Amino acid sequence: MILLDASIRFSAVTLLLLMAVLTLRDARHLLQGRLAAACCICLSGMFLSTMPSWYDAPLVVKVVSWIFHVPNVVLLWLFGLSLFQDDFRLQRWHWGVLATSIICVFSLQTSIYLEYQPVTYLAMIGNRLIGFGVLAHLIWTALSGRKDDLIETRRRTRLWFVIGMGLSALVIISGETLHYGLTGNNSDPDWLTTIRVIVAWPVIVFGTLWFLRLLPETLLFDPVEKPLPAKPKVDPKDAATHTRLTAAMENEHLFREQGLSIGMLAQKLNVPEHQLRALINKGLGYRNFAAFLNQYRLGDAKQALSDPAQARIPILTIAMDSGYASLATFNRAFKAEVGQTPSDFRTKALEKAVQS
Repeated sequence: MILLDASIRFSAVTLLLLMAVLTLRDARHLLQGRLAAACCICLSGMFLSTMPSWYDAPLVVKVVSWIFHVPNVVLLWLFGLSLFQDDFRLQRWHWGVLATSIICVFSLQTSIYLEYQPVTYLAMIGNRLIGFGVLAHLIWTALSGRKDDLIETRRRTRLWFVIGMGLSALVIISGETLHYGLTGNNSDPDWLTTIRVIVAWPVIVFGTLWFLRLLPETLLFDPVEKPLPAKPKVDPKDAATHTRLTAAMENEHLFREQGLSIGMLAQKLNVPEHQLRALINKGLGYRNFAAFLNQYRLGDAKQALSDPAQARIPILTIAMDSGYASLATFNRAFKAEVGQTPSDFRTKALEKAVQS
């Protein structure tokens, strides 16, 4: 058992730290790169801080690795969001979840040391709720956005990410929670720490291979020149499909149909879905189907909001007529694109119309 645990545990730590170093070297300018490196460091800290008792690790190693491992689940959640949400930015509520998780963990350890059971119980519940909550949100985000994702490699990655990282983390947290619920002991037994490493090890190996295949230049010492991004260009073979798509959007106004998916649009145009995905992504330059629809929906809404003849029509009605399912979704998309709320835009547009 000792040999099995040592071979898996320390190989996993080595791979995680290798990925952290390579990511910081080549992708530290990206938020995804910084979050990936932080995840790798925190996960390696978890494997070191939960070593079975027979290792008899020095106290300083246990303390330092334990500190590093504290935010691992929340960082995994943020890393996943940064991969699957276009233009992802860390917001205050993200930092709030991270801070709350850290407070729960430190409160848990302090109450265990002081033998204050009520705080231990509450901190344990809070920590587990945060863990299950962020993982459930990550799995939902990855799967719910899969159908509208126009980048085929990322679309496939969503599923593997959920199966690998998401479910592995859920299994680990569920095992820890079940053990605490049955025994009331927060300290994991040696066999549970070994099972935790065994569950995570295949995911780490797969992630390392995927990372090295994704960025082969990370193992080269010579700098690699970054190619200039190519401007989107419709393939001549897709010209007929592009013409039909443009007509469907601009003349038939199909974008006004609520709940329109890329599969439904492909059926209406009578073209294969994968061909339509490639056209909108590579030919027109959109990363997801929602962004493509927003181009037409927001243009339609701005035209209606600027029209003095429609000044009495509620903004909700205009949003619904443009294809949005709710006012909140419309407001978020409008402000992100235009930089102001629909009501402010309407006020200024109508004032300009009156002056002219």
